[in-house]
Amino acid sequence: MKSRQPMRNTLICTVGTSLFYGNLKPLSENTIHKPENWKKIKAHFDHQEWGAVAKELLQVDPSQRLCGAEINTIEEVRKKEFIHLENIFFLVSDTEDGRNTGKVLKHYFENRQDLKLKQVDFEVVEDLDDQDPRKFKTAGLKNLVRKIGEYLSRISTQHIAIDATGGYKAQIAVALLIGQALDIPVFYKHERFSEIIDFPPLPVMMDYDILGRNAALLHDMECGKTFTRSELGEMEDKLTLFFTDVEVDGETMYELNAIGQIYLMSFRQRFNYIPELKPLDTDQRKSPTFGNDHHFPSDFKSFVQKVWEENRWIQTCWTVPYAGQKGIQGIGFHVQKDNSDHDILVGSYKIKNFGARFQIHLSDERKESLNWAADTLNQKYRQKK
Repeated sequence: MKSRQPMRNTLICTVGTSLFYGNLKPLSENTIHKPENWKKIKAHFDHQEWGAVAKELLQVDPSQRLCGAEINTIEEVRKKEFIHLENIFFLVSDTEDGRNTGKVLKHYFENRQDLKLKQVDFEVVEDLDDQDPRKFKTAGLKNLVRKIGEYLSRISTQHIAIDATGGYKAQIAVALLIGQALDIPVFYKHERFSEIIDFPPLPVMMDYDILGRNAALLHDMECGKTFTRSELGEMEDKLTLFFTDVEVDGETMYELNAIGQIYLMSFRQRFNYIPELKPLDTDQRKSPTFGNDHHFPSDFKSFVQKVWEENRWIQTCWTVPYAGQKGIQGIGFHVQKDNSDHDILVGSYKIKNFGARFQIHLSDERKESLNWAADTLNQKYRQKK
């Protein structure tokens, strides 16, 4: 028995330039199945009159190839039983052609009176330009993930579907991975296929414990920082899936890739809050305690106190011993095993090569809560000293 899909009212579409270069630019007397108004379409296209191009395309059957992959696919998607289309958001490349294609699609769908859409818009994905392969790989695809993430943060994932037909092949892969990570259906139509292919969400879950164990490092990389192999030190094999290597001044550096960005985004979408991690009453909390077995960096105690006071889902904190200080990097938080093989949340504080650590006990100590707390606290307090 099939499980019922939630009704989706918002479509996020990746956009290519096939409408322009595959269809409108070569439009001529010799074009097969050309519409009656083809001369008007061609003239407006040649004069870059994008609103007029859209107006003429409204006179063409939206299932005709001339209308382009985006319009063709949307025409089929809207007929799905779990789609009640109200909003369409187009994500275009960081090129003049991308922006102009976005203008045509926006004008077109704003004037599709039969669809009764509430909102149509397009946004440029910064650095998504194949003229600069390095930027496309290291920045463009991550920005695509971030842009989709912005929509997901405003609209419930249960209301969203993704159309990955338009754009570069790498965009299709990114869209599919986002769909699988966040239970969002993804549609795709190959130019030789008569029907769209839909990729329903699969019952899979990412291993978010990797985030908890490496929360500070992933936070730094998400902020755009790069690291040499020696700076990364020993790391678990799974973590390398989230990194890409780039050459900087002749040296190999590692930075977060699009898969890593999807991983972080999917965690925050699935666990934007933890119901069990509840704020505690005053009588349920205990002020931080500090051992006397060693000195502490200046302001360490006040920092621990600040973290405890500002996050009422923290029950208490206490200092923990450490062997050496090489592993302590600034202010940061991560999940690790204690001597009894239990998962614990640890904070670190280092200034002028002098550091200390403290354990944080939460109102809920399940792995999901520990991972969420590590990520949240890094976003609030993480600094490299």
